[in-house]
Amino acid sequence: MYLLVIQIIKYILLIGIFVLSTAIGMSIAKAYENRVIELKEFKNILNIMKTKIKFTYEPLGEIFQQIANNNETNVERIFGQMANQISYFPTREVWENCIQKADISINQEDKTILKKLGKLLGQTDVEGQISEIEVIENFLDLQIEKAEEDKKKNKKMYKTLGITVGLIFVIILF
Repeated sequence: MYLLVIQIIKYILLIGIFVLSTAIGMSIAKAYENRVIELKEFKNILNIMKTKIKFTYEPLGEIFQQIANNNETNVERIFGQMANQISYFPTREVWENCIQKADISINQEDKTILKKLGKLLGQTDVEGQISEIEVIENFLDLQIEKAEEDKKKNKKMYKTLGITVGLIFVIILF
């Protein structure tokens, strides 16, 4: 009876190790997918900002709040944070801090590109802001291409690696 209980516990632990390893691999693979999605969201939001700046002349705080009203994605939540802070701090500081501290899947290179927009946002005339947004959109296009390549290259690898490492541990410990 005692040996049977130990065997059952051993099998449960082996299954747990396999499931945990697989979940880690899937999580890393999902981050590559999320990066592409979030970069595309930023590009869409920048397009909305460009249109609103050009045609409505609304203050940035209101634009950020309108973007954040859906509050469905992590990127929209970032704009909600910006909208809350923009009346208390300079636009550049708010933009850069919120982008840097964002808990999203984009990498540091993506964040650096996005933070460049904060230098001119709200500081220049309408045409200057629009042209800067267009420059950042072009950079985002390149980052989206890189992210797509990384996703194709690494997504399947990490899924397989998670499963394989889990099986190796199970075999070794069995």
